[in-house]
Amino acid sequence: MALKLRRLSIFTAIFVLLCAAFVPQLYFACAHTRASALSEDCVAAAFNSQLAGESVKITAVMYHSVLKSKSGKYIVSPDTFENDLRIYRDRGYVSVLPSEIAAYVRGEGDLPVKPLLITFDDGHYNNLYYAHALLEKYGMRALISPIGAFSEHSDSSGDDSNPNYSHLTWAQIGKMASSGVWEVGNHTYNMHAYKPRFGIARKAGESDAQYMQALRDDIGRMHEMLKVKSGVSVKTFAYPFGRYTPQSEKALKEMGYEITLTCNEGKTEVRRGSPDSAFYIKRYNRDGDRSADWLIKKLAL
Repeated sequence: MALKLRRLSIFTAIFVLLCAAFVPQLYFACAHTRASALSEDCVAAAFNSQLAGESVKITAVMYHSVLKSKSGKYIVSPDTFENDLRIYRDRGYVSVLPSEIAAYVRGEGDLPVKPLLITFDDGHYNNLYYAHALLEKYGMRALISPIGAFSEHSDSSGDDSNPNYSHLTWAQIGKMASSGVWEVGNHTYNMHAYKPRFGIARKAGESDAQYMQALRDDIGRMHEMLKVKSGVSVKTFAYPFGRYTPQSEKALKEMGYEITLTCNEGKTEVRRGSPDSAFYIKRYNRDGDRSADWLIKKLAL
């Protein structure tokens, strides 16, 4: 009888220690799913996250324009986007922001078991017009990476706030950043073009010094304009057309950027305490002409 009691005491002590270790993660998982009780899914999520320990895979999806009138490789309808959000929710994905990923790789934060990074490139006004309310409806958040020259045109021309063709103004970018739904990234001021260079690619005959200075001038200009005109300081960079070089990564790190986004498809494993693992994050482009089954298959990879 005494032996049984001792075994029971040891089991109780182990259980208490396990609870102490897992309760913080349990709270994190449940809070992000807005559960009112500790469901079995939340318990599983908490234990799985703890067991994963030092790394987690980021699923990132890249959107561009949201329009009712048409769809295409870089255009989804509001209905398609809403259905995507339902798919993410129903499969247990939790949207995260780049700042949360950056904190994790610095060893200062945590991430859910199935983190989802929703990104919007180019800064179309229809992202605010259509996508904002849907993100709020499903309790999700996203990154918006505008192109500076396009926002400057919207501001200076007064031809803004048309979901069919306008880009975001600086004020609208600031409004989105303060909403709690969006985080802002840098997509260059005027390097989202095919000529005279392809995105941020190096031009023929350009020296190392000339190339590095061109990157600092353009990316730095956008960085400063976002700070001054939109009131946001950014640390995430989305490569135009997905083109990147070793020099571009060096320049971005020197400027204080913590995350870079590519157009390479796949999932990205980020490691706690390894800041470099948050560079070159892969993304799936959400082609509006593809079915929901395509998205579901990508998520299952």
